[in-house]
Amino acid sequence: MSEEAGSPESGGSAGEVSAPVSSEGSAPDWGTLKSSLGELGNDKSLESYKDFTGFAKSHIELQKMIGNSIRLPKKDLSPEDRQKSVSDLTARLRQEGIIESIPESPDGYELPVPEMEGFKPNEKLIAGFKDAAHKAGISQSKATELFNWYLNHQEEVATNSQVEFENMKASMKKEFGGLYPRKIEAARRAVAKYMGIDGDGIISSLPPAVGRKLVMAFAEIGDPMLEEGLILGETIQGVESKEQIRDKMEAMMFDKNNPLMDLSHPGHNKALEEYTKLNRMLSAMK
Repeated sequence: MSEEAGSPESGGSAGEVSAPVSSEGSAPDWGTLKSSLGELGNDKSLESYKDFTGFAKSHIELQKMIGNSIRLPKKDLSPEDRQKSVSDLTARLRQEGIIESIPESPDGYELPVPEMEGFKPNEKLIAGFKDAAHKAGISQSKATELFNWYLNHQEEVATNSQVEFENMKASMKKEFGGLYPRKIEAARRAVAKYMGIDGDGIISSLPPAVGRKLVMAFAEIGDPMLEEGLILGETIQGVESKEQIRDKMEAMMFDKNNPLMDLSHPGHNKALEEYTKLNRMLSAMK
């Protein structure tokens, strides 16, 4: 190291420390360099370095790592700046493939809607789910997982409801005994007269315990009506017999021009709803 290094005569500023260079012009001597740093040279972070070349390589790698690092938003940022920082951070993670991207629009979600006979998906609910998932930034895989959970939950609810309904029927059969068919028919006629043709559907949508009480009540109300119909041989207005319902169902099934038999017909869904309703009415009369 030249004795003039850092001296006023050499053009260096007073107090500056120049890196000591070996006489051969190679990398500076590491021990001399550390000594020239004063207290900084005693820092523990420099203990792992054996020479200046190792220190230089480590510094270069550190700078590369900093350039590729992800910086978390500061705690004192405003809500708006914090949200922007989080959005930029999320976008970068998605760009690098670290986290899954979301579809460009709600319509981009592909949900596993069941395809089975008689099942009609709730398009409004599905569209609402897609919109909510997109606003929340939910990925395709997570949206599928959540939607599957919903479908399984609905299936479980439907299964439980069917079990409760069957239990309700069993308890009524036990209570009515041999009069069960007559009581059910009487209830059906009373429901049709006082609640309209959709009465069966309304009662079926109620909790089984509530529906049972209504059926029991309508059975008593409809008993005189049934007796009158049996004596006079008349059909109560708005109420059809089992034979009439069967005839309607058979007519729909064996008529090749009926929309029920043509999946591409605009009126197919309406015809299917009508056939299902007739079948439900017939089942209730058994």
